[in-house]
Amino acid sequence: MSAKASVWTAGADLADVLAEAVLTGFPLDDTQRTQFQMSQWTILVPTRRAARKLDDLLFQKARRGGLVLPRIRPIGDVDEDDITDLNPDLDVPEPVTKSTRLFFLLQLIDQWADENPQVELAQDVRSSPSQCLGLAQSLGELIDQIETEEVAITVDEKVFDLDLAEHRIAILSLLHMVIEKLPQVLLKNHVMGQAARRNKLIRLEAQRIRNGHITGPILAVGSTGTNPATRDLLAAIAEHPMGAVVLPGLDLSADAATWIAMSPNHPQYAMKMLLEEFGVLASEVKPLRAISARAQLLQQVLRPAETTAQWHKSEALSAIDFATAMHGVKVIAAPDRHTEARAIAVLMRQTLATPDKTAALVTPDRDLAQRVTAELRRWNVAIDDSAGQTLLHFGRGQLLDLLMASVEDQFSPASLVALLNHPLCSLGLEQSKAKHLGQCFEIIALRQDIPPKHPSQFVSTLSTLKPLLDADRHVHATIKTMLGGEWVELLGFAQRLSSALLPLQVTGHNDFNTHLERLKMALDLLAPRDDAPSSIDQVLDDLLLSLAQDGHHHPTCTLARAIASLRWCLRRQQVRPVTQSLQRLFIYGLPEARMMTADLVILGGLNETIWPASADPGPWVNRSMRKELGLQQPERDIGITAHDFAQNMDHPNVVLSYAQRKGTDPLMVSRWVLRLMAVLQTKAITLDQFHDTETLALVSNIDRVDAVATFGVPRPRPPVAIRPKTISVSDVEKLRRDPYAVYARKILQLNPLKALSRDLEPRLRGTLFHAALANWVKHMLLEPSADALQTLLRVGQEAFAPFADDIEVKHFWWPRFERMAKAFVAWDQEHCADVVARLVEHRGKVEFQAAGVPHFLNAQADRIDVTQSRHVKLYDYKTGGPPTKAQIKAGFNPQLTLETAMIMKGGFGANLPDTVEDAIYLTISGGTKPIDISALNGKDLDLITTANRHFAGLIELMAGYQNPDTPYLPRVATFKEKETSDYDHLSRYAEWSLGAT
Repeated sequence: MSAKASVWTAGADLADVLAEAVLTGFPLDDTQRTQFQMSQWTILVPTRRAARKLDDLLFQKARRGGLVLPRIRPIGDVDEDDITDLNPDLDVPEPVTKSTRLFFLLQLIDQWADENPQVELAQDVRSSPSQCLGLAQSLGELIDQIETEEVAITVDEKVFDLDLAEHRIAILSLLHMVIEKLPQVLLKNHVMGQAARRNKLIRLEAQRIRNGHITGPILAVGSTGTNPATRDLLAAIAEHPMGAVVLPGLDLSADAATWIAMSPNHPQYAMKMLLEEFGVLASEVKPLRAISARAQLLQQVLRPAETTAQWHKSEALSAIDFATAMHGVKVIAAPDRHTEARAIAVLMRQTLATPDKTAALVTPDRDLAQRVTAELRRWNVAIDDSAGQTLLHFGRGQLLDLLMASVEDQFSPASLVALLNHPLCSLGLEQSKAKHLGQCFEIIALRQDIPPKHPSQFVSTLSTLKPLLDADRHVHATIKTMLGGEWVELLGFAQRLSSALLPLQVTGHNDFNTHLERLKMALDLLAPRDDAPSSIDQVLDDLLLSLAQDGHHHPTCTLARAIASLRWCLRRQQVRPVTQSLQRLFIYGLPEARMMTADLVILGGLNETIWPASADPGPWVNRSMRKELGLQQPERDIGITAHDFAQNMDHPNVVLSYAQRKGTDPLMVSRWVLRLMAVLQTKAITLDQFHDTETLALVSNIDRVDAVATFGVPRPRPPVAIRPKTISVSDVEKLRRDPYAVYARKILQLNPLKALSRDLEPRLRGTLFHAALANWVKHMLLEPSADALQTLLRVGQEAFAPFADDIEVKHFWWPRFERMAKAFVAWDQEHCADVVARLVEHRGKVEFQAAGVPHFLNAQADRIDVTQSRHVKLYDYKTGGPPTKAQIKAGFNPQLTLETAMIMKGGFGANLPDTVEDAIYLTISGGTKPIDISALNGKDLDLITTANRHFAGLIELMAGYQNPDTPYLPRVATFKEKETSDYDHLSRYAEWSLGAT
């Protein structure tokens, strides 16, 4: 051991112990303590959060009104001015930003792909910009590791000669090119990698310490020296005359076999390597405070696998007071991840009930952290999350994310609705006006059969829809209220929205900054700012400015690729919303938890693949390649995580939390919990006795109610006076099959909105075909000598015109219409030669008495032909399949039979003959069989008899609803069991369907 090296250790209470020691002059002797003021001390800690914590502890323990604190800073934050003063000629390039390096890597990957077109990976890169971005991201992570470990990577013949799969050879080829050319690119731009620059400054700082330029006391606390540069700095501090290195949780009791067997996945391995570099034996390290019984137990729990046989005969294990060691330990064995999060939230909420008490969740699992945060909102409790949240979750950053998603989704209705509903999206209008017009635009333009496909169509779509909506008797009631004086305002709103988004409707390649500027302009038009930006919005502004300055390094690209790169940069920018000044609940990641304390520490997510994470060598270099290149194996991260587990479990009050399932998949408890169970069993102790069943019981009861009211089949019985007395022939079928739908639409006046979708509704095809055939008949009546087929095609084009730009309409529906038109005209000329009169879309109405109350049946017949013999033929057009005769006989599809009855009763006009020859379903699909005739009258079905029976059944049906006790039941006789209704959510069908009565 070096005579000058000063190495100490402390447990989980390291910050508290250090604060007390520093206030008493540690590590100085009595003579030195009188020579230095506290302000002359330098203390290096792992993180900024640890620095703030130590500041607070020193001030609290000093018990003074004022205190000049030492210089406390993270180990990697080197004072460059001090180094520059000593080395005026030193030229350390600025660090390259993560985004700029990403842009450099994208360029290099593109270059490699262009130079290797025969390689499958290169082909994938050229065809998929997202894959190129993924490669650049993972490659950046590998370069960070290479720089951190200060490994000189050479991808030479030895590596290529390894027994590698073909895709690994391609990966190595790309890696070789990047390793060779990236330093040249960085040098050309006078920047260097962040990790490489940090290591250089740390080594210069170490040299400055060795050269005696720091004369006051200097301490390094809480670091295990996993990186070479950090080890060099720690060595310089340990050798300083007034320096000391305080290691976190060093095992001073490890026997020789344990020390030798320590491998990279052991929690003590990093400190073992550090001490070897110092030339210090573990037995020569001094404790700042006596080790706790818990720490002694954990040292045995985390023995190397090769020495776990010693558990049954270890003297050190026998000397441990297990009751003391496990005092204050609880276990949450949650059945699933949702319950785990809720249990943690309950524990934290209980902590707040005691004044000044604090609680901290320590976990590497961000999903669990977010779940706990969400659960705490149940009590309106905020929590300080050290990881923060991505910039894309807040303010203009969130709106920008929605804007980019809308561009990526090609301005789909759903993406536009999400964009317009953002509270900042005002388009320069007053907020309430913008929201109202946005809802109008959604309902009128986006919830239509064929919504606008891109911003240039917003205004034209509204202009096209206006006359169609005005003429539509069945237009939604909400739309009717919007077709008045607000139409001009709506057109102005659509124009503003179009102007904002139209520049983003671009194709082809351009430079990144051009794409970025277009997105910024669109964002400013969507959400103009009058006031100064908030602190979070200022972060976004600064980031976009930085990206614009570095954007020339990005490859020329499409807007989609620029958006992918921009989103990556935005996601990496974390922000922390302002929380309460006296925060008592915290969430820490593993690095942030070092040197932090709390009255209750919860180690959450203790499952394999979470804590610890799987040992993944990454996509670039496998284990054999890592060994050849001199890179650390991924098991080192397991060792670091194991050390974090041991340190955090050494707090006085600790909860170990894990879930047994994720969804339906079983989860394995963390290996460290299993080891703890094994060690306890050597003393006939089970971990079950530490299970916190009380908290799990509270969780299970949080949403429990004493009595659950089962919801049966709804049976609405509105007053007879408001029940409909007028019904259409199409609604008769609905009243028989699903009375509740008639109740919701006719009585409650609830009409469903059209879905937000680009998929064409089959109903629209029927509407267009019907309109064309109706107009054709009208034209032929006016011009009998006109070419029938050409006239039908012409009126068909007029009907299709508002939707002619749609690909499906143009290439599928219209060709079917053409086939149908040719067959229809031929059929019409052959089978309708004796027709003397035709009525199309003819309305009829007939009055009848039901339970002594006047009722009305109305209908609109697609076509009525009158023959020379004064008989009537009734037609109904179907673009889909017609109902079967069995369904018609049963009365579930009575449309044509009721129209037949109406004709016989004079319901379509006194001048129309009352003798019906036939009622015919005319299928006009334009498919393989362009038209098809289904006549009802025949030996299987007597039309007149059936019509009279159905009309009598209608009277009986309507009379039944004049009884106030008759309910409107849902789904009485649906055509298919899995058929859905527009009102299933209103009737709560999913709740009662399994046990319907």
